[in-house]
Amino acid sequence: MNLTLSAANHYPKTSTHKIRKHHRTRNTVLLGIGGNKPRTLRAFRDLYRILRAHPKISYIESSPLLHNPAFGFVNQPPFQNATIYLHTTYNLTELYALVFYLERRFGRPKKRAFKNAPRILDIDIIFFNKLILKRAYLTIPHSHWQSRESVCIPMSFMKFD
Repeated sequence: MNLTLSAANHYPKTSTHKIRKHHRTRNTVLLGIGGNKPRTLRAFRDLYRILRAHPKISYIESSPLLHNPAFGFVNQPPFQNATIYLHTTYNLTELYALVFYLERRFGRPKKRAFKNAPRILDIDIIFFNKLILKRAYLTIPHSHWQSRESVCIPMSFMKFD
């Protein structure tokens, strides 16, 4: 399978709304999203809607979709990937909790069957401001992002307000 780009509901798209005045801190975040199960595109659409409506997110921009072959464990369906750039008043801990919650909401099991197993929606925090962080559970910028076509290609189509 070759790499191909496409558009779908909310991909690509940009949306803004005002945050209440007492929430002035603006953090910039790049998320990488991916999945390869039948409901993945619906999950992408619903994720965009949830983030756009979130009271602590004032700006959201999504990339086109990238259809690409699986890597790591290759004996599985191809992936859909995209990137989402947003402005939020969440700090990193709050954002990490939101990402964890959203993955579970869209059906990610608490424990994967195996590394790189098929999934409906995987959300990675690629960047959080210009932070550099290395913890057992979280690395920012995300490990190896610059060598992943699933991040670099969609990201190359974004404006980054």
